[in-house]
Amino acid sequence: MTPFHAYYQARMLDYLPEQEKLLPVFAASDIVAYPFQIAAASFALRSPWQKGVILCDEAGLGKSHEALLIMAQRYMEGVTRLLLCIPNMDLLAQWLELLDRYYTLPYTVLRERKDFDAADGNAFDHNGIVITTYDLAAVHETEAAAIEWDLVAFEEANALSGAYREESKLPRALRRIAGNAFKLLLTGTPIEKNIMDLYGMIWFIDDAILPDEQEFLARYLRRPENYPDLASRVSKYCFRTLRAQAKQYAKLPERILLTDEYTPTPEEQTLYRLLYDYINRPGKLAFPEMDSYDLALRLLGLQGSSTAAIRQTMRGVLARLEAMPDSDAEIAKVREILAACDQVKQDAKVGELLRVLRKGFSLLKKRGAANKAVIFTESIETQRMLFDVVSKAYQTVLYNGSTGYAAIETFQADAEVLIATDHGAKGFHLADAAFVIHYDLLYNTLKMEQRIDRCHRLGQRSDVLSVAFINKENFADVRKLELVSKRTLVSDGVFGVSDEVIGGFTDDLFKAFDEAGQRLRPTAQVEMDYQNTLAEREAENKQIVASAENMLFTTFTRELAEKVRLSPNYIDARIEEWNAALWELAKFFFLRRNAENDDCRYEIDDAAQTITATDYDALPVLFYYWDGNRNKPYRSQKQYGMAKDFKPRYGRITLTSIIGRGILHELACADTGAITVKGNVEPCQIGLYHVIIYAEKRRIAEESVLVGRTDAGMELTDEQCRALLALPAESYTEEGRAVPQWLKSSSARHNLDGLVPTGRLIEAQSAQLSPMMAEEAERLRQQVKQKKAALAKELAALETRVKTLESERDAITGDRLKRLSLEKEINRVRKEFLSRQENQFFDAMRLDLELEEQLKVLAAREKLTAKVTREFVVSIQ
Repeated sequence: MTPFHAYYQARMLDYLPEQEKLLPVFAASDIVAYPFQIAAASFALRSPWQKGVILCDEAGLGKSHEALLIMAQRYMEGVTRLLLCIPNMDLLAQWLELLDRYYTLPYTVLRERKDFDAADGNAFDHNGIVITTYDLAAVHETEAAAIEWDLVAFEEANALSGAYREESKLPRALRRIAGNAFKLLLTGTPIEKNIMDLYGMIWFIDDAILPDEQEFLARYLRRPENYPDLASRVSKYCFRTLRAQAKQYAKLPERILLTDEYTPTPEEQTLYRLLYDYINRPGKLAFPEMDSYDLALRLLGLQGSSTAAIRQTMRGVLARLEAMPDSDAEIAKVREILAACDQVKQDAKVGELLRVLRKGFSLLKKRGAANKAVIFTESIETQRMLFDVVSKAYQTVLYNGSTGYAAIETFQADAEVLIATDHGAKGFHLADAAFVIHYDLLYNTLKMEQRIDRCHRLGQRSDVLSVAFINKENFADVRKLELVSKRTLVSDGVFGVSDEVIGGFTDDLFKAFDEAGQRLRPTAQVEMDYQNTLAEREAENKQIVASAENMLFTTFTRELAEKVRLSPNYIDARIEEWNAALWELAKFFFLRRNAENDDCRYEIDDAAQTITATDYDALPVLFYYWDGNRNKPYRSQKQYGMAKDFKPRYGRITLTSIIGRGILHELACADTGAITVKGNVEPCQIGLYHVIIYAEKRRIAEESVLVGRTDAGMELTDEQCRALLALPAESYTEEGRAVPQWLKSSSARHNLDGLVPTGRLIEAQSAQLSPMMAEEAERLRQQVKQKKAALAKELAALETRVKTLESERDAITGDRLKRLSLEKEINRVRKEFLSRQENQFFDAMRLDLELEEQLKVLAAREKLTAKVTREFVVSIQ
């Protein structure tokens, strides 16, 4: 490898064609490349004017990986101010596991006060990803907001949906911290309660995209006929992939649903009747403001969960009543209920659960699945009661948000059963388990879906068994079932869901498990079916998925899939090529350093792909790199390696690690030279050029271009130039000083300069940018339209106020002072109205002029320019 070859290879790895832009990021990670993840990342990176996106794939499809792909790509492009906010410490721990296991991006974690106290200066001032929690970021808002972030990502971003309301302190603080950064919002439930959740997240990204809250409510809430209009706005900011679409490419096993219709014991039925009578008792002192319907859902729901849960609640009711006067009769009723609780020795549902666990584990064991189950409860009292029972038969751990991430780690490593409240239904990766049990039903369909998605996700090896319990004699259970069914229909109509969350109703568990056993595939069959699917897709050489119509979001449709045109085998092959090229460059870099320095020697083991520092007093500084704020020295590690399992992580050479980026940027060559190659070739000259495309002063694209000409005067194509540079070199010469890319500058004009196709490159970029510019122009017009509407709304409000005051004045007959006071207020408001009316025309004109200027600036950006730097010219002979 000559210095020219090394320099050329480095540039080829740095500046890839647009369609392969994300693939080096895969080469630098250990994740499987799925087309729908590439499509999502490309969607987020598509426009330089985009202020943010919501990635809202169904849970379990790898939104975390999509976010890290985007961050890694931006880091490779030189963007180093990256902030990742996680809702809580337990999810933060899972993200760190993800980064350490799969990626080589530099990161810093701020997880407690001492991390801030120990910082030299601003704790948020770091190169790479800064990771912290929502709460810590908000507490240190001043320091966090002082950094001009390039990109800020938020996990479980549905928690930010209240940002448009002034009283939402935490979301608003996080929005101030993000500032003008690109905002990347991750959520599997963009519409959790109603469509205002989606409104809030879009508002968080850009408050000018949608109309104000009241207008949005009037136009879209429960108005599906207006969804096409909403989709035209929202689809530019939201990307969603459904499991049904991802199954064409990803290993996503099936889910098998069972719902056990159990019968409560006679003692439980007695307790239910007493509760029902109490709920319908008039004038309850303990619940003076709660109507019977809501109280029934609450108390009967608690009994449906467990006797332990309702006992705990009724003890609290009794304590409250004992402090009230005239409560003896109601106290007697509550004590009767508590006495009935004591008569229930074991809930019928507990016995059903133990049977379900035995049958389920037996069935999954036969199918090759792990002996692990996740049980979800609503009540902590129920959770504790179940732990006492289940832990006698199985190794069991509890998780409820206060137990810490260690409980999740223990379950993944050793335990058989995890009993979790719905704190455990968000974000966690529990694909080691293929058995989900809804001990309690929920009213919210999407939260039920989130529970199953902890196990039914990418990385799951087995079909997933999901079991729910229902007592059809319990009013609350029946109502939950009705709402789950109803909201499934609503959710499907709004943004699509792939799978049902409840089904397979039975009152015969043995028969139901026999039938489930016929549907659950062995793990080997799941893998075989997946490989067959991949083989079919490879044969077709394109991605085709079911279309997702009537969605509010941009989804991974057939049209998008065909644009990706990347098969897993193609990606793997390209990654192998790039990593092989990077290893050759790493060897070249360290061998040249050995030749030029004597302060340290690097031993290279080609077979193990390791580079080890020896014979040094102190490890040397290898280069300086830009950390987003200053040039920072990079001191050598003791050992580097290319293997995926190489430790420590920061010593692995990849396209996103600091050492990998440094090697690419520090490789140097002279401006001119000659190469003698093996074989007979027509003598020629080949030039490597670096082309930067600008829209005004904004750099929008970079590309390395090869051009050439034979000594006889025939132009060489890019493909011919590449073929010549791929020939083995026998010898070479360099003319002048060798310098890295950042010191290159074109000298006097060369006869190859005119062959650089700048016009074609500008045309291609212009074609790519034009739709994005049109989109940005439309956004600016919508922004002005909404500002004008706000002015008109203010004027209308003043006019209405005048009329209201006049009506109040006319209704007064005897109170002359009050009438006079109203007259004064009417005159004041009328003057304000007339002043606003007069100014409205000028305000509207000002907005139009501002828009005109903004559109002129945007149009100027369409006039792209190119800066061309000649990096080297070599003679080939």
